[in-house]
Amino acid sequence: MIDSPTNINQTHISRQPSQQNLKPGQRVYLYGDTRYMGTLIHALEKTYPVRWTVELDRGGYDSATIEHITIIEPAEVLDSEPLVEVEDNIISQLEKEILILRKTIKHKEEENQIIRQQNRELEQENHRLTEELTEAKNIIRRARDISPVMRLSLKRVKRLAHHACMDVQRTVGGWILRMGSAARKFRRLADIWDLISQDDWNLSDVLPDDKLIPIDQIQPPPPRKRPTPHDKQIYPMITPREVITPRNRSLAKGC
Repeated sequence: MIDSPTNINQTHISRQPSQQNLKPGQRVYLYGDTRYMGTLIHALEKTYPVRWTVELDRGGYDSATIEHITIIEPAEVLDSEPLVEVEDNIISQLEKEILILRKTIKHKEEENQIIRQQNRELEQENHRLTEELTEAKNIIRRARDISPVMRLSLKRVKRLAHHACMDVQRTVGGWILRMGSAARKFRRLADIWDLISQDDWNLSDVLPDDKLIPIDQIQPPPPRKRPTPHDKQIYPMITPREVITPRNRSLAKGC
C-alpha cells in the first residue's frame, strides 16, 4: 500500500537531493508523487543528465533524473525533542513522588513522636502501679490475717509463734522470742509479730547470732502487785426515829 502525501509529511523530512547525496538503497519517490515510491538501485552509466534506476514498491522499475527524485529521510533529528520532553516529564513526576514521600515521612515521624511520648507515660504509670503492687504484697505477706489488727495480744502472738515451733514470754523491759536454746529480746510485741507473720522468712533473720542472748540472763518479769483493798467503813445503824421524812423536815421545832 502506498502512503498518502499527508502521511509522508508527518513522518519524514523530504528535500531535493544533489548528486552527492544519492546513494544506493535510499528510499525515494519520483515526480513529486508518493505513488511512485521505491528504493534507489544505481546510477545509469553514460546518461546525461544522470539517471537513477528505482525499484518501485508497487512493482517494476523506473529511471529518473535528480530533478524528479525526492529523498525520504527518517525524522531522526525530531526524535530528540520528544525524548527530552519525556525525560522532563519523568523527572517532574519523580520530583512530585519524592515530595509526597517526604511529607509522608514527616507525618510518620510526628506519629512516632506521639507514640513514644505515650509509651513513656505508660511506662511511668506501670512503674507506679508496680511499686504499689509490691507494697501491697509486702503488707499481705507480713500479715496472715489481712484484716486490720487494732491491738496485738500475747495470746495471738504466741499462737503464731507456736506454729513456727517458738515460744514468746515476757521479761524485764520487753519480750523474749525463744526457740530451743536460742533466744532474742524485743522491746515491743509488735516487732515479733512483724517478723514471724511473713509468709517466707529465714530463721537466721529472725534469730541472728549477733542478737542472741544467753538463756541464763533472761529475767522473769516482776510479780504483779495486787491492789490493796480499801478498808471497809462501818456506818452505825439508824433507828426509825432518826429518819427524817420530808414531812417532819417541813415542820418547825416545837410543833
